[in-house]
Amino acid sequence: MKAFSIQQPWGSLICAGIKDVENRKWALKSTPLTVLIHVGAKRHKIDEDTMPLVWANPIEDAQTMGLIGRIKDMPTSAIIGVATIDRCEEENFSIWAQDGPGAEYKWVMRDVKLFKEPIQNVKGKLGIFDIPEITSDNLPECMEIPSMQREGKHLTIPVARDLFNLIQDGECDILNFNLNNINLPIFATKTLNPKPTESVTLVCDGEQIDANVVRYAIVPVLNDNNDVITYTDAFDRDYKWYRVEIQIE
Repeated sequence: MKAFSIQQPWGSLICAGIKDVENRKWALKSTPLTVLIHVGAKRHKIDEDTMPLVWANPIEDAQTMGLIGRIKDMPTSAIIGVATIDRCEEENFSIWAQDGPGAEYKWVMRDVKLFKEPIQNVKGKLGIFDIPEITSDNLPECMEIPSMQREGKHLTIPVARDLFNLIQDGECDILNFNLNNINLPIFATKTLNPKPTESVTLVCDGEQIDANVVRYAIVPVLNDNNDVITYTDAFDRDYKWYRVEIQIE
């Protein structure tokens, strides 16, 4: 199969379905193209504490849901998944799209899959390269990426193992998520009114916790002046920071 190499955390973010655009300085000759995702030996210097909020917030939510781990723990020098590059564009307005040198072309991703176990100790190459020993017929087993679901006044939410255990042991009773354009229809109305929610099922690795919701609120994140924190993306679009708080019993 064809492959391309990318630094972490971008590789894991793509394979987990979080980052939908890869920025490159060169265009592909033809698309769609299905490729293995290889991650190099070096991680990008950016991490959860230094990246802009427009990226940090969905990453935090994905970690809460157990879709990805901490950036420092993400595998390197490995093939971690497979994706289809649907098209190559010079203009794209995803929050993951960038402008400027090195981001002249935006590769738009679809049909992404994260392997349950990465193929370790694989060296990458520049450009699109071949890994002939891996074909579409012998791909490693892929993870099933769970999603939040709402059915009336009931929510089903996947959570990370550590958080699941804390809730199960009675050491935590609050869940927090950052509102964005993707999860807004699940949590709130377009005017940021919380949707009526009475119960929740938390799921993790085939286990579940059923709980009643005692508090469900959409709350602004405020700065020192008690103003709602506003952040921007690469295209200077403004976003106001709101979170959903769910307390259970």
